[in-house]
Amino acid sequence: MNQMIKKIYPVEKNFKYKIQDLYLNPIFYKHSKAYRPLYYANFLSSFDGRIATYNKKNKLLLTPNNIKNREDYSLFCQLHAQCDCLVTNTQYINGLNKGYYGDILSINNLKLENWRLKNNLPKQKIIILSNSLNFPINKILEKYKNQISILTTSNSLKKINRFKEKDFNIIKYKGKNITPAMLNRFVLKNKLKCVYFVAGPRIVEQMISKNLLDKLYCSISMSLVGTENYDKIIRGDFLKKFTNLNLREMYIGTVKKNKDQIQTLYQVFDLKGK
Repeated sequence: MNQMIKKIYPVEKNFKYKIQDLYLNPIFYKHSKAYRPLYYANFLSSFDGRIATYNKKNKLLLTPNNIKNREDYSLFCQLHAQCDCLVTNTQYINGLNKGYYGDILSINNLKLENWRLKNNLPKQKIIILSNSLNFPINKILEKYKNQISILTTSNSLKKINRFKEKDFNIIKYKGKNITPAMLNRFVLKNKLKCVYFVAGPRIVEQMISKNLLDKLYCSISMSLVGTENYDKIIRGDFLKKFTNLNLREMYIGTVKKNKDQIQTLYQVFDLKGK
């Protein structure tokens, strides 16, 4: 992919960039601060705020196909390549098992894998947040076993032992839910530096509410999806205070889809002005 993308903020003389390496500089791991991890997340949304709508075939909320594009996926893969740890959850692992989510637990991109090797980045870890432990141990999960740590508040010894017997690293916490503070302590203890959330809006909203998320990448398709049954970036379950976003960069790209020209805004925000 050699497509160019236009930078519209801040204004620059050289405003066109190659989309295939837009988010690879600077290298997060080498520029992150030694005493604290860098937490970041990204979302693809329609202009009317839908990150997921009801999918009749799978009978659950999924990203609308009409707002997906190769350019946004390329940027997602670049953010993936930047991290030394992915955070995901029960919903994603179940979706992966059932086939309506793809395997994003590894990069699956030779160019980006070589980029990581060239820059001496460590092998990626995977954190699964699961209060219920209600997901199967399948071949895909087994493949990543040595990279995975499961954080849970489940009191079911039967469920916990099911993972321990398969040599998964599982850590039990007290309480009803894995909190941002619990996650942050685990990340600090394991000296992880760049943590990327691919776990949906719930944990991201909690991280924002606790002033822990550093960067938010928002891709906004210039289209209206509609429908009543949908999900959005912030549900309002955890964030109860005004939170200011600092826009650092904004780009615009245009793709042809079903004979239409669809524009997408790519925005990079700092949440704490860092």
